[in-house]
Amino acid sequence: MYALYKKGGYRQIITIKCPEPLSIEELKKWWLERADKMRLLSGLKWYTVNFTLDCSPFGKPAFDGFEEMWFATLKELKNAYDHELMQQGFSDIRNRGFDRGDLFQAAWLEENIVKIKGYEKIPDRKGMVRLTGICRQPPGMSRKGLVDWFYQHAARVIDGEGRMIIPGIRWYTHCFSVDSPFGVSAIDGCAENWWDSLEEIKRDFDGEVMKSQLEDREEAIDSVDPAYFQGAWSVEYVIKIPE
Repeated sequence: MYALYKKGGYRQIITIKCPEPLSIEELKKWWLERADKMRLLSGLKWYTVNFTLDCSPFGKPAFDGFEEMWFATLKELKNAYDHELMQQGFSDIRNRGFDRGDLFQAAWLEENIVKIKGYEKIPDRKGMVRLTGICRQPPGMSRKGLVDWFYQHAARVIDGEGRMIIPGIRWYTHCFSVDSPFGVSAIDGCAENWWDSLEEIKRDFDGEVMKSQLEDREEAIDSVDPAYFQGAWSVEYVIKIPE
């Protein structure tokens, strides 16, 4: 059933909602300066910082920015979390008051790459636009049920030859939470797509295929409780990692 999945690694995701009176530009400056330090963590294989856009069909995003640190193994993620540099980073988050329950989310995720014919590596072009869909596991749905729903959601837009039906999508992943130091996660599943530009993602969202995907999610997740889904478009900053 899961022939479209290729096991990836593990990620740490952090989302932050900008508190008043801090401006988005101030948050952006702080975050990119933070990333310049965090990129030195051992084992880090990919690192992005993303800032959300207000023009998506999901309405105002639940958060203003998020970062993802990607590791090949869970052991490397755990080692990075325990490192002094990572802990200093979390101390900075706490000292600035960003760790409030209404501002902060964090999770560790196991990654599955949804295989698309013609795309062999994650795109690293500047200024790509991401769709991030975060789901909590609805009551009455098992973990397997959540994974099954994510899988069929992807299978709906990949043809029999393994090609993506939605023309602008350049990469596709599904991630699911694993035990972490952050306690009970509000992020049980996360789907992400990459587009080259804002113009392309807007074009595809105006199409019937993407509208059908939104309806599929609404029926499975939002119908239980709209709060179980967080959707956002964002501009991606790929943080260069020392070789």
